[in-house]
Amino acid sequence: LMAQDDVERWTRWRVLLYSLFSRNPRSNGVVVDSAAPTRGDVVVDVGCGVGAAVRRAVAAGAEVTGVDPSPAMVDVARRRSAGVDRARFVVGDAGDLPLPDDSASIAWSIASFHHWPDRAAGLRELARVLRPGGRLLLGERRLRRDGGHGLTERDADDTVALLGSLGYADAAVTSHRIGLSTMLV
Repeated sequence: LMAQDDVERWTRWRVLLYSLFSRNPRSNGVVVDSAAPTRGDVVVDVGCGVGAAVRRAVAAGAEVTGVDPSPAMVDVARRRSAGVDRARFVVGDAGDLPLPDDSASIAWSIASFHHWPDRAAGLRELARVLRPGGRLLLGERRLRRDGGHGLTERDADDTVALLGSLGYADAAVTSHRIGLSTMLV
């Protein structure tokens, strides 16, 4: 769920530059390791970027679909994952996932949830795609104040309340230290 202007700014060149600085950030490891996918899990990565977390989950045995609103980002993810079985990439956004009902055992969004203009719509859509008992993880950098790429602790608490109001069970926030920053999951 990104504004179309934001999506169109992601040219292939810009994606390649972005990927030089975000090849496999530790935030991917925190979320993927927290989700602990195994063989038999079907994972959806919303806002998959160039697919680093997708490849990490596939290495753990999961079948993974990476979804990103940027065609250029999906193209680079496909190229980087060529030959990787159990990984596929599609263009789409959190508010309208091109996936069937009850099709995933795990879903996550790493460092993209803060971009969603209608977070409730995206979370409802993920509830549709998750199987009963499925798990959702949202990973964002902790911000000290509003604005920027991530969530404040107040934003995280508001998200937990929103998840509860949408029928998600056992929503909670955990903090993970990554270098000088903190990741909220």
